[in-house]
Amino acid sequence: MRILAAFTMVLLAGVACNQTSNQTANQVAMQDFSFSPESLNVSVGDTVTWVNQGAVDHTTTSGEVGNPDGAWDSGIVAPSASYRHAFATAGNFHYYCTLHGASNGMKGVIAVH
Repeated sequence: MRILAAFTMVLLAGVACNQTSNQTANQVAMQDFSFSPESLNVSVGDTVTWVNQGAVDHTTTSGEVGNPDGAWDSGIVAPSASYRHAFATAGNFHYYCTLHGASNGMKGVIAVH
C-alpha cells in the first residue's frame, strides 16, 4: 500500500511539473516594444499567454499590422497584466500590437500544428 501511495505521489508531481513547463513554454513576453519570442510553435488546443513585462501598455491583436482579422484582440494589456488565447485550429496566426506595431514593428506569429 505504501509503495502504491509513493508511486501515485511521484506520478502526480510529474504531471504538475509537465503542466507548469508547458504553460511557460507557451508564453510570450511583451516588453520594450517587441514580442519575445517573436514566433512560437504550439499544438492545436494549446493556450498561449502574453504577459506584459514592460512599463507601457500593449495589445495582442490577430492579423497583419493595421489589418486585424478578428480572431482575437486582447484590448489594452497593462504592465504586469496578461492575456490568454486558446488555438482550436491549425495554421499560422500573425498578430501585432495596435499601439506599437506600425511604428516599432511590434508583431509576431503563432504556428499551430
